[in-house]
Amino acid sequence: FAFLFARLARCESRGAQVLFSDKAILEIRDGKWMMHVRIYDFDSAQPVVEAHVRMYCVSWRDYERQTRDLVQPHLLHTMRILQPDDELGANLLTSIPANVTHQVDAFSPLAPLKLRNRVKYLANGGLPLREADQENGSREGVMCPVCGERFGTIDQFRRHVQYMQMTEAHDDYPIIGSHRDSILIKPDLFKPFTLTEEQIREQLKDKEIMVVVEGIEPMVSGTFQALQSYKLNDIAFGGRFEPCMSQQGGKIFVDVDKFHKILPPNDHSVHRYSEYNGGHTHQLTSSASLLPQFFKGNENSMRSHSTVKT
Repeated sequence: FAFLFARLARCESRGAQVLFSDKAILEIRDGKWMMHVRIYDFDSAQPVVEAHVRMYCVSWRDYERQTRDLVQPHLLHTMRILQPDDELGANLLTSIPANVTHQVDAFSPLAPLKLRNRVKYLANGGLPLREADQENGSREGVMCPVCGERFGTIDQFRRHVQYMQMTEAHDDYPIIGSHRDSILIKPDLFKPFTLTEEQIREQLKDKEIMVVVEGIEPMVSGTFQALQSYKLNDIAFGGRFEPCMSQQGGKIFVDVDKFHKILPPNDHSVHRYSEYNGGHTHQLTSSASLLPQFFKGNENSMRSHSTVKT
């Protein structure tokens, strides 16, 4: 009986019902690069229990460099998740399509290492961190080289220096060793972390991004995993996922034909994209060409799937 139950409890096939978007999206939002992946459980009538998501970056170039430098090599690099918040477990309700978002900041493995090292943040001690925790006050990331006071963001540090410079000038404080000392307070301390599309494309040439969804199958309480990977040619720069849910008669419907579609940015978002991308834009691929081969030629068909009854 134990052997029979063990065979029935194997839930590998359940992972095949978790749907990932064919393309990931990299876009500019409020001056920050964000990576989005859409996830949905096709068998939403039997909701997955305790589903959560993780993201990893596979980098052979970094692995070879670490091997050459005689340090402990790591092939997988953890990517912190902004939405759903990995501080809270990155939990998902897979019965409804959801976006998983990673911010490409100064701690992200998707950013070039030389640019990450230029940012004057406190040492991370080898931990995978994220700038969002500094911005909301959960962690301090910038230290004043004069007084040692710590701040969450570079803007807060800049305001501190400006205030202290005015105070020290008013009190006729000696310049050497103060906040007015140009040897201690250098302009590069206030440079924010910025990226262009070309820098990200160059960094992603040897990278593969793995998205792992793990949960418990409700019928037999077996744990399963669903995996999807994205390379550079699987990433769309700019745009947004087309809305694929509608409500009719007290039910929520998911249009699977629209699940993989990516809409091009509107005029306002294109202007903001150009503003943060060095003043130029790139030709955006039409959303129809981003559909998998199975969907091509059937864009007008409607294959709705009822997911939630209210």
